Amino acid sequence: MASDEGPFETSFATSEHQRPSRMDVIPAGRVRRRWTDEAKARVITASFEPGANIAQIARTHDLLPQLLYAWRHDHIRGRKLAGEPLGFAVVIVDEPASAVPMAWDALEIGIRTGGLAINVSPEVSADHIRRVLAAVRQAG
Repeated sequence: MASDEGPFETSFATSEHQRPSRMDVIPAGRVRRRWTDEAKARVITASFEPGANIAQIARTHDLLPQLLYAWRHDHIRGRKLAGEPLGFAVVIVDEPASAVPMAWDALEIGIRTGGLAINVSPEVSADHIRRVLAAVRQAG
């Protein structure tokens, strides 16, 4: 995706009346790239796939993970502002196969959204879970 072409700084180590004996070429920094809306949409869509690894997707597309997170945040905020439904998460409730009582410490609630997994023990209050989910929702 990215090329090695770009602005460079050069320096020469020379003695008087001699050819340069050493030349250092140092990249002057990354060139700012322009992404089409379609290319951004493909990367953002890949980042919302179940089990997606944001850092890996960013590396694949030669992006900083922070930029991909910013794109995702802008995408979610844009959908909210456009009034588009954000959708619901599928919830699966498994009933125990037998009537054997389980110890409370063996139970937990698992919440998975995007690349995030939250495991909650039964002792946690509903209010605390609500605050955590609100923070996750706000972080995008």
